[in-house]
Amino acid sequence: MNIKRLFDGIEYEWLSEIKIDDIATVTHKHQDINAGDCYICLQTNDKGMQNLQFAIEKGASLIVVDKYVKIPENIAVIKIKDIREGYALIAKNYYGKAADSMRMIGVVGTNGKSTTSYLIWSLLTKNNVMCGLIGTGYYMIGKKRFDLDMTTPDPMDLHFILSVMSNCGVKVVVMEVSSHAIYFKKVCGIKYKIGIYTNLSQDHLDFFGNMENLEKTKHSFFMDGFSQISLINVDDRSGQRLAEKLALPSITVGIEKDCDIKVKSYEISAEGTRFNVSLFRETTIFDSKLIGKYNIYNIVFAIVACKLVGVRIKYLITALKEIEPLSGRANVYTYKDVNYVIDYAHTPDGLKNILTEFRKITFGNLIVVFGAGGDRDKDKRHKMGAVAEKYANKVIITSDNPRNENPLDIMQDIARGVQNKKCVWLIEDRKAATQKAISLAEPFDTIILAGKGSEEYFEKNGKKYFYNDKITLEELLGTKWK
Repeated sequence: MNIKRLFDGIEYEWLSEIKIDDIATVTHKHQDINAGDCYICLQTNDKGMQNLQFAIEKGASLIVVDKYVKIPENIAVIKIKDIREGYALIAKNYYGKAADSMRMIGVVGTNGKSTTSYLIWSLLTKNNVMCGLIGTGYYMIGKKRFDLDMTTPDPMDLHFILSVMSNCGVKVVVMEVSSHAIYFKKVCGIKYKIGIYTNLSQDHLDFFGNMENLEKTKHSFFMDGFSQISLINVDDRSGQRLAEKLALPSITVGIEKDCDIKVKSYEISAEGTRFNVSLFRETTIFDSKLIGKYNIYNIVFAIVACKLVGVRIKYLITALKEIEPLSGRANVYTYKDVNYVIDYAHTPDGLKNILTEFRKITFGNLIVVFGAGGDRDKDKRHKMGAVAEKYANKVIITSDNPRNENPLDIMQDIARGVQNKKCVWLIEDRKAATQKAISLAEPFDTIILAGKGSEEYFEKNGKKYFYNDKITLEELLGTKWK
């Protein structure tokens, strides 16, 4: 790769007398360096300098930094103003600015990112629009699925995926954009046709410290001009604040508040959701297999986004009826008159949403099985316990990816939010906890298994073990669902 092409649009200066014209590839992973590579030094602390030295010893021919550092005279060094932003732009240039050849849609928010992105991809695919999807743990090129390690990949991985999509004829890409991705500037340089803001609730405060910092980070995606048009949920207080201060074109969405796209009425049942919405000067009725008021926002976002891309409403109405819920998102299974619901809800608001919706359509008791991840925001644990007690009749607190924490400590943190200890059980083994819920259930009850969704692992002490809520249920009940 030619250096001038690699740094196109980036202000840079040579810190070394030696200059080179070309490099082999680009990486920030010192362990991946080969002779002739460009090494992006993301950190200049002690650990970062150790990694830098390792990269030099491995044969890196170009080092990129954002600070003056001591480097051997025989190594080419370039300094840029912002290493994170620069890395994202370098990655984009390395892969030929493939993102610019497609319509990009970015979905930001605490809850609803995965479902909204999946719905957009599904609606476009069903209407013969070649669409790419970058979601939590996977990406789609057309109908082909590939695994991912994180929600928003590293810039080099991200732009590689985008280049493959472009080469495969993808016209539209919808992607989840995490708060960490925004903070670390992974998506800098990508021009989004549409940006979607679903909501804000407590999550990742172990990293961001407080809700103000989290909101500021998510809002920056829109304030910094990443998207041409913004779709915003103004029933959410954070969304309302964003809409009020946003100078760029925006379309507001809501059920409760006055807005551009307003849902006038809705009906929810165990079979799905029907709603009436004022959409582009027309009142339209939509039917979906997705359950819950919170899903109405996700559906409306998807419909509006697809309309802006160019799909006619009448085709979206038809396609929506056929779309099954995303795996691990409010998936409902029935066995002997008991409903079993598997959902990814792992925040206080997420848990509240799933419980309140199924409380409305459950004739018997509502039983919830959930935990909280270790090495993550501890402040949300007792709040999740309080939510569970408020909306469920029986609460079973169990383990969920304890990572490096003691599972019992996490469970006790959750239990502190429960006032009536008679309605709560603490069972560390998740399979045993699920078995307990089954034993408590009677006809017309609903059991909700929250927190893991479609995850197929259990993380403890640095190791991952196979575990899946749906498979566990099938084993315990002696049945098999599609």
